[in-house]
Order: sequence, then structure tokens, then C-alpha cells
Amino acid sequence: MEQKIVNSSKTLNTQILKQVMKKILLLNALLLISTCIFAQTIKKGSLLGLHKGTVTLNENVTMDQFKKYYFTNYVPEFTKLFKVTLVEVNGVRGADVKKSDNDMAILFIFEPKARDKYFEADGKLNKLGDELFAKLKPYSDELAKLGKFTSTYTDWEIQ
Repeated sequence: MEQKIVNSSKTLNTQILKQVMKKILLLNALLLISTCIFAQTIKKGSLLGLHKGTVTLNENVTMDQFKKYYFTNYVPEFTKLFKVTLVEVNGVRGADVKKSDNDMAILFIFEPKARDKYFEADGKLNKLGDELFAKLKPYSDELAKLGKFTSTYTDWEIQ
């Protein structure tokens, strides 16, 4: 009788262990899948445009006010029209380190060849780019009430 209880207990422990192992395996698989889904990669041929410059603020406007409007109103509309990702970056070491509170840098991330839909080789807007910038005019006008971002840029292509 005691032997049956021990064997039954071992069988029960083995079944529980198998269930736990299946759950752990399933959780690991889900974790791997979710990591792959949310991982961001930059494709070969993508273009990174680093625009760095200075914000000249209008009277009684703070840099926080300018950035708040820029990133919550202007940038979302710009990214929607031009199919680009924009992120604020901050130089912390090297030649492009932030030197003043009014320095600002934006990284433009275009899918391969996407920039060329809107800009000529010399960096000037083409016809489609002009049309899209015209749609940005209400946002640009509001931004101009706060200040002006004057920048230079370098485009980098992912090899």
C-alpha cells in the first residue's frame, strides 16, 4: 500500500513538473515573439538626417514652450505628411555637443529612398515636397509665433 502511494506521488509530481515546464516554454516563446515584434531595426539604405542648430526664441517665450509646440504639434503633422520618423537628440560628447540651452538637434529617419520623393539631390524641396510644406503652413505659422529653429544638416545613409 505504501509503495502505491509513493508511485502515485511520483506520477503526480512528474505530471505537475511537465505542466510547469510547458508553461515556462510557452512563456519563453511568447517573450521571444514579443521581442521580435517590438524590436526596431534600421534597414540598409535608410537615411539618417542629423539637423542641428539653434532656436531663436521670440520675446516672453521659453525653450520649453517652443519644444512643447514643436514636438506635440508640428512634428506629428510633419511625420504624417513626409512618412518619416523624427526624434530629438542631444550631443553629449564630441564635436556636436550641446553648447547652450537654445541648441537643438533632430534626427530624421527615412526608409530607403523615401527622402528622394520630397527633396532634390541638392536638398531643396521638389514639387511634392512644396505641396506638403504648404499643408504645414498653419503649424509653421504657429511655430513662428514662438521662435525659429535655424539648422544645418548632414544626411547619412545606412550601408
